[in-house]
Amino acid sequence: MNCTISENPRYSCALGGAIPSVAAIHRAIPVLHSGPGCGMQLFNGQNYVAGYQGYGYVGGSALPSTNTYEKEVVFGGEKRLRQVLGAALDVMDGDLYVVVTGCTSEIIGDDIGAIVGEFRPQLEAQGRAVAFASTGGFKGNTYYGYDRVFEALARQIVVPARRRSRKVNLLGVVPSQDLFWQGNLEEVARLLGRLGIEVNTFLTGDRGLDEVRKSSSAALNLIFSPYLADSAAGIFSDRFGVPSLRFNSVPIGPTATTEFLGQVAEQLKIGEALVQKVIAEETAYAYEYFDKSSLVVTGFSIQHRFAIIGDAATVIGITKFLVGDFSQLPAIAVITDEPPEESRERIVRDLTTLEYADPPQVVFAPDLWSVHEAVRRVSPTLILGSSLDKDLAQELNVPHKSVSFPATDRLILNRAYAGYRGSVTFVEDLVETGLTPL
Repeated sequence: MNCTISENPRYSCALGGAIPSVAAIHRAIPVLHSGPGCGMQLFNGQNYVAGYQGYGYVGGSALPSTNTYEKEVVFGGEKRLRQVLGAALDVMDGDLYVVVTGCTSEIIGDDIGAIVGEFRPQLEAQGRAVAFASTGGFKGNTYYGYDRVFEALARQIVVPARRRSRKVNLLGVVPSQDLFWQGNLEEVARLLGRLGIEVNTFLTGDRGLDEVRKSSSAALNLIFSPYLADSAAGIFSDRFGVPSLRFNSVPIGPTATTEFLGQVAEQLKIGEALVQKVIAEETAYAYEYFDKSSLVVTGFSIQHRFAIIGDAATVIGITKFLVGDFSQLPAIAVITDEPPEESRERIVRDLTTLEYADPPQVVFAPDLWSVHEAVRRVSPTLILGSSLDKDLAQELNVPHKSVSFPATDRLILNRAYAGYRGSVTFVEDLVETGLTPL
């Protein structure tokens, strides 16, 4: 029997991805059918180490859970789930309740769908809703949990709605696992809004049950990941006729963002004059600040052979900006989220077809030891990764910045690297990492 030991993987289990994905929806409440302690540990394990993002509307010790023990393992946990779900509906003020399962309930084989179905008529009569997602921790990692939640919402909550020709849904950004999820989604929505596009992020502001239900009215789904949201996108396409446009990452900087806006505008048939006006104004804004940064960038000759460590979307977005817009040199790109094999060729192609630099070495390594061994071999002069990589940076005597999960050395609320304005913020963060002798 072959056994692989992973040291400090940069994600949690499927349930760990499901909980913040539900909790990020306005007035949505995750109801855990899992063992005791799963909710508190996983919520803290995701949000606390993702730039101390906090709980939001409900989370941490406030999460309702069946806390299944030996009794439920022996006799089944359906009675316990029925009891806890009923109590949650009575005492927790929410619009959408999503039962997410842990390892124990998945092994027992409880019929979660049947229990949830008992409560559905009552909630629908009240204008509320309930769904369930199979997110047993052993089934996959954080990204798998996100996928199962949005697949469940697309299948169980979304209803047919009249098409809106300039409305889009945003998918593929995982709350807390992407450190900048909230700020990035808000900035992408701002930019699209300038083109007259109505944006449903699902996860920011007061977007809640109504936005989930009517998300079938979108003319297009925009997916910001090389592989996430396939199942949800398939349901949107098959049941509601909503097509999808996939980007391997959230766009960062003038080059990527201009290309992104152009593709979306073409799909939605938005007038060229408006698109070019917005692009020109936003580009001018970014380059005004880039010009100001040249005082320090050129003054101190800031050009680094950088190592970037993180999930595929983060690595792609940051690498393309640093190379295409900021004249940095990619030494190695380490992908830590274990993307499916069928998506890896697309990821490698995106990272190795750079216009202004030799391609970096691309490594898929979820394990801390493997990550650090790969980075040591290329001797970078700058490390962009997580707080797990600070010791390596100190060992190599090079600057470090936490830009990927986990991050315990910075507070991140609505900070954004996306778009034109976000890239200005990123340049500020980059230079403050110790790249100058000031």
